[in-house]
Amino acid sequence: MAKEPLELKWIENLLPAEGYRRKAMFGGFAYYLDEKIILITFEATDKPKDKINWNGCMFPVEHENQARALAQFPILKPHKILPKWLYLPIETEGFEEWASDILKVALHPHSIWGSFPKEKKTASKTRKGKSAKAEPPIPKNLDTRRPRMFSDEDPVELLQKAKKLSDLKNIGPTLEALLQDAGIKTPQQMHKLGWQKTMVKLVKVHPKTNHSMYAYTIITALENKDFGGMSEAQKTEVRAYMKTLRDRLKS
Repeated sequence: MAKEPLELKWIENLLPAEGYRRKAMFGGFAYYLDEKIILITFEATDKPKDKINWNGCMFPVEHENQARALAQFPILKPHKILPKWLYLPIETEGFEEWASDILKVALHPHSIWGSFPKEKKTASKTRKGKSAKAEPPIPKNLDTRRPRMFSDEDPVELLQKAKKLSDLKNIGPTLEALLQDAGIKTPQQMHKLGWQKTMVKLVKVHPKTNHSMYAYTIITALENKDFGGMSEAQKTEVRAYMKTLRDRLKS
């Protein structure tokens, strides 16, 4: 198993910059918000002998809530080995858009998505000598719909205020480091380049970022929007440009 996600590393940019943790699990990577597990990613390099796919994203949903979850996203299916987990294979058409949309819903406070791992039963003695069950942890309400540093202000004013790339909406420390490697050091520099030239510079240094999700992140950061604020026309334009960029760099 790889020590770091490879093809699916970009998904971490969709998570809150602070508050999530990653843990190796089942040969993949599990992502937690506080104590709630919300996602597992798998990157299988070999074809499984049992013909069961382990390459893509899994979203945990308790059985009593799965009907509602599948009504929201019928593209998902319970995994054959882990039926509690709703599975999105990486070969699904529009995989990155589906993964982004599902995760955005899963991150909402009080959503039906996610699961709290069962704690080991421990008995504590009461004053009367009886065993008392440990109370489950109280989940914290996370609201990821607001920017970390600024309120929903004008993008131009935000860019003037921002001192570092991770001050912008949707850009976490991982993507900030990748952009800096590509020679893009400040929000103002990225704004001057525009998203297309930014992607060209980024992909030349880090070929694995040649993915529409990275372009979505750059665009929404420059426009101070959530991922859901992008129109389908914008997404279509981005996918077409990224395909052109891939073909250009291959030649």
